[in-house]
Amino acid sequence: MEILFVCKFNVGRSQIAETFFNKFSRRNHAISAGINPYYIRKYGTKISEIPNEPAVEVMAKKGIDISKNKIKILNKKMIRKSDLIVVLMTKKRANRDLPKYVLNSEKLRFWEIKNVSGRQTHLSMYKAHCKNRDKIQLLVKRLVGELDKK
Repeated sequence: MEILFVCKFNVGRSQIAETFFNKFSRRNHAISAGINPYYIRKYGTKISEIPNEPAVEVMAKKGIDISKNKIKILNKKMIRKSDLIVVLMTKKRANRDLPKYVLNSEKLRFWEIKNVSGRQTHLSMYKAHCKNRDKIQLLVKRLVGELDKK
């Protein structure tokens, strides 16, 4: 089974979910993508090119290196190839930002994980990313268990 994790920028939430999923699942595979190319335009396609990106730091605390992961932009081919699409953002944000071809998919599932960019200090962003990382890890473990039963 091919799982697609989607968030706004593909530098935090969806990258964390993809990495955990591929670590925990033996039978299925995940990719991730974002809907906004801001970071690619500003820094390039590697997460490591983004200065002080908290997702890299919080995953390193778990012994996982995501710094070389590539930032990917969502496209229709990804939607077609995926068996399940997991959106890691609030439904309100998703309804506003996601393309209709995603929102209309029957393969769609939501995980209400808020974007934490824009916080005032690096420490508050780090703590929020740790909280998101731990929540995503738990949700991914549940999903892997669910899919392994099939």
